[in-house]
Amino acid sequence: MDIIPATIDAPTLPFPEGKRPMAGRHALPISADPEAPTRLSWSHRKPETPLTLRFTAALDARVPHHVLVSNSATGELYGTIEALYACPGQVFELALTGEQSRNALRDGLSLSLPNAWPPLWIVAPGPNASAPLLPHLYPDSAPATLENFLTLFCSDASLQPCDWMEVCVLDGLQDWTSLGRKDAREALALHLDTFFHPGTGQRENMFGNPCHREPPGAESTGPYAILASIEPNHTDLGLADEGFKKNRHPDLGTIGTERIVTESNYNIAYPMMVMAIKAGRPHLRDRALLQLETARRLLADTDNLYLRHHIASGERTFCNWSRGIAWYFVGLVRTLALLPENERPETLVAEAGRVAAWVTRHQLSRGLWPCFLKENDIPPDTSGSAGIAAGIAMGIRHNLVDPTFLPVAAKTRDLAGHIKVHHLWSHQSAPLRMRF
Repeated sequence: MDIIPATIDAPTLPFPEGKRPMAGRHALPISADPEAPTRLSWSHRKPETPLTLRFTAALDARVPHHVLVSNSATGELYGTIEALYACPGQVFELALTGEQSRNALRDGLSLSLPNAWPPLWIVAPGPNASAPLLPHLYPDSAPATLENFLTLFCSDASLQPCDWMEVCVLDGLQDWTSLGRKDAREALALHLDTFFHPGTGQRENMFGNPCHREPPGAESTGPYAILASIEPNHTDLGLADEGFKKNRHPDLGTIGTERIVTESNYNIAYPMMVMAIKAGRPHLRDRALLQLETARRLLADTDNLYLRHHIASGERTFCNWSRGIAWYFVGLVRTLALLPENERPETLVAEAGRVAAWVTRHQLSRGLWPCFLKENDIPPDTSGSAGIAAGIAMGIRHNLVDPTFLPVAAKTRDLAGHIKVHHLWSHQSAPLRMRF
């Protein structure tokens, strides 16, 4: 059970000019002023187990915040939360000992910054801020089950910046809706209304800048795929059309005036194909396939996949980044799956099979992939691993990948079941993309 503070006392500071919290949320600051810490106080007094402090970032932060967590009465330092380059919706936490937990409930906690960085803004009570998003203490005893994860996932807790992050959530909610989950259907409606409702919806980019009436770009059009699927006549689809015009390369005919990126398989080709099939824009069908084919030609070779191809120079960068591979692979599969099998280009079907075989050769023994494939001495990446495994599983489901690769995806899924649910969630990575 989340133990919400009875009172939160934060300094009154001006919110950064030109920005706003994501999804209409309210925000409060943690500042570097030692005389004005953010204080959390509880009426609950008897923890049954050691507790963990959690809070959620409300605004993008481009500095390495280190949040000092201290006893409000004694000043004793309990630990430091490294909120490094926070992203809206990202969860941070600090585990307390049993004694610290008892004293925190008795005396309260003070949060402050040790240096002169700008304040860190965290989610405060208000709209789209259910209990798991607020500053709170919770017992580290919840079992790591899929159902516990889905309870969080199918709620406002999974709202992400409306770009390449939110499309993963929307796809997952749509998939779980198709499997009959009522809370997934309700959460899907909440997410779409939050960003696209004609009267109240609003979008911010990942930096916290309002962008509601701006055409989306190569890394932010993905959510329009789900919007087109659910509401094919929605007026905001016109913004996607504008983005396709604004960002079209005059020679290649693809989206991206300066570079081709793997994200565009998922964030351009996929929404283009959905809009072509379900929203009365058939001319986008061939453009979606062109986007995939251009990415295959410019970003992939027999043993490497690059995140970016810079059109002017021909330079390719971020070789074999697992998250880039996930964007490429999931976007390829999601887009081709929308077409009848006899209308899928042979080169792209072959590419889906090739990628599945290639990533399989580089899977680590426990079921994940390194942050950069083939560099096994660096830690694995849960986001990239979940996306790669989901690409394999979805490819098999839609007859794009050989079924013999299913154990590769299942190995990743099975590993997730042995990792604490709250740990996966707090890194805002694997669960948002594990959709088998």
